[in-house]
Amino acid sequence: MDQDDRLIDYMQGRLSEEERVAFEAEMARTPALEAEVTALRAAASELGRAQVPDGARAAGWDRLSAAIDAERVPQPANTNRPLTLLKVACIIGATVAVWQFGVVPKLPGQGPGYVTVTEEAEARHALRVAFAEDVALADLTALLQRIGARITEGPGAIGLYTLSFDDEAARDAAEAALADDPRVTALSRP
Repeated sequence: MDQDDRLIDYMQGRLSEEERVAFEAEMARTPALEAEVTALRAAASELGRAQVPDGARAAGWDRLSAAIDAERVPQPANTNRPLTLLKVACIIGATVAVWQFGVVPKLPGQGPGYVTVTEEAEARHALRVAFAEDVALADLTALLQRIGARITEGPGAIGLYTLSFDDEAARDAAEAALADDPRVTALSRP
């Protein structure tokens, strides 16, 4: 029994004779305990003098009983269940599908569909070129700038680059210049 229970039992006279004597001896040794008992006696005498309206005690007990009964009703451990992993996956999948098939095609700048780099290069004016293995990168860059070419693909598995040009005339001029260049080992149109 803890100290509060012993204090209440003492105030209500529920301690046995030897427990009461031991408690009073402890109270004589401990001024804080004696002060608690004095405060409780003062509060009890104040409550005893106050008039309780008819039916107030019964209403108080009814409220207390209702509160205790409400605590006894079992509450589910988790009333806010999170979404299951499958539901989350379905939501993400649906969102991606709506974005890809509903929004992306309507964005400005989107063409009629997916076009690969190779198809784009073939649609533009392009050449396929292979360079000698000993050509320095700086030399290759200078050559491409001089003829107005852009690398759109490559080098492939066999060393072919796809070069794109702004128009047909630029492609034809670059083809003539590359045909005479000793650094070029292969040249063709896609």
